[in-house]
Amino acid sequence: MLHSVHHNKRVALYARFSSDLQKDRSIEDQFAELERTAKRFGLQADRRHYYADRGVSASSLFDRPGLTRELMGAAARREFETILVEATDRLSRDRADLFWLAKRFNFHNIILFTPAGEVSDMQLTFDGHSNEDFIRKLAVRVKRGHDGITREGKVAGSHCYGYDLVPGKPGERTINETEAAVIRRIFAEYASGASPRKIVAALRRDGIPSPSGKAVWNYQGILGSDKAATGAGLLHREIYRGKVVRNRAKSLKNPDTGKRLRRLADPDDVIVVEAPHLRIIDEGLWNAAHAVRRQRRVQMNPSGVVKPVLGRKPQLLSGIVKCATCSGGMTIVSSARGGQIGCSNARYRGTCDHTKLYDLGTITSEVIDKVDQELTNPEFLKARMKARALELAKAEREEGAERQAVQRQIDRLNVQIARLVDVLTEGDLPVPELKEKIKAKEAERVALKERQRLLGDANNVTGFPSACMAEFGKSIETLIALLKRNPDDPHCRLAMGNLIDCVLVHPTPKKAPYDLSLYCRVSAIGNLNLFPAQRSHDKIVAEEGVNPLFGTGHAVTSD
Repeated sequence: MLHSVHHNKRVALYARFSSDLQKDRSIEDQFAELERTAKRFGLQADRRHYYADRGVSASSLFDRPGLTRELMGAAARREFETILVEATDRLSRDRADLFWLAKRFNFHNIILFTPAGEVSDMQLTFDGHSNEDFIRKLAVRVKRGHDGITREGKVAGSHCYGYDLVPGKPGERTINETEAAVIRRIFAEYASGASPRKIVAALRRDGIPSPSGKAVWNYQGILGSDKAATGAGLLHREIYRGKVVRNRAKSLKNPDTGKRLRRLADPDDVIVVEAPHLRIIDEGLWNAAHAVRRQRRVQMNPSGVVKPVLGRKPQLLSGIVKCATCSGGMTIVSSARGGQIGCSNARYRGTCDHTKLYDLGTITSEVIDKVDQELTNPEFLKARMKARALELAKAEREEGAERQAVQRQIDRLNVQIARLVDVLTEGDLPVPELKEKIKAKEAERVALKERQRLLGDANNVTGFPSACMAEFGKSIETLIALLKRNPDDPHCRLAMGNLIDCVLVHPTPKKAPYDLSLYCRVSAIGNLNLFPAQRSHDKIVAEEGVNPLFGTGHAVTSD
């Protein structure tokens, strides 16, 4: 019956394995078994429609281009009628994600198969529960095993600075006396009143290797936080005082981004075991260091109110301003005078001598003025393009990594937008807030698609007519006018990110004028649409059938 109904239908094969420890051969083995199954069902398998994701978990749809971009993109173009997988857990172990995928398959009239046959609604419901239950039970079992190791006074976790692994004895550690001496020095200097920055400077000066193996110490790695959920520095690792602590924090995956976050766990779950054989710091030195820590925290924040983290608000030049000395990023380090930026490598790693701070507002104003003065002159643009034409071949090689990064960002936005549309059309939540979120993410996706287009057209740098240059100059004038009206407009920020490759800040003497070098993306000149049209939510629904993930803009082949 199955053979006669689905005979000669085109089939796509999908395979996945979740751990980097598994051999890549697992994918080929799955494909081989699926090919035999396809023959048994009378389905037509084509190597062009073999899709796979290697070394990724099925607990999330993020960072799975084989499924969310390639397979689903081909499904939207009706390139096959059936999909064959080893089991539904190859697609997803998350119940909501599995139903979400099944809804898309059904929308495109695609039938899902496993070696057991066509997957019915009842089977999908059962698998959704069992697949998710497997992940939950596995997590419980792993936690139980780690808790048992901790109760034995062993360490169930990664390698910790100050200790060596014992070959053949999982969980056991021995003190590394060389690193232990560095830890005692850090605690002693901090307890005597030295600041973390002075301690780090002294360690760098003496050439002492950091936990990474290089003499690149970071004061944040020493000071850290006393909350395990936000990451603990050396001063807060209780193993140094001879106590093995487990379950202070738990790991949760953000369903909107796919990223894992650490949060404080239930205090009742915390396990503390005495391990005197692992003690590096005596109790007196530990208490003295933490007394200094508590005193400084009160002095720096008497009110106890947590202040917002600097730099969280997206800036017009976010990710664009670079240090001319080391090419590292410039980061906001002070809120004084509306925000000051400095070289992150100089401030946090000590690997750069460029320690001067710069006013962010002044740099932003000078960049806007330079863009206004130079990028509105067609003759200037032609001269600059000819001078840099020889550099394009090298830039093309370097842009390959950026293309991949941009595509990964687009994949993430595709999933996020599709989920928001689902909630908007099916849920009972505030519509205005959801529409605003969709609008913001659609604006970001449009900008990324524009950057992707520019990267693809990187060789087209000559031969622009004067009219084209003049039109480009008018677009720049429009951008400048919008920036002066509302510099916080996200459209302007994304347009600047596509237009400007980087702004280099050169070291200058104290109180001297700033020395900035502005680099425009060569491929943007004469080509860039600074403000590409966005589709409204209603248009997304009308064009894509309530499915922003599989529109024509996300096809595997180029437009």
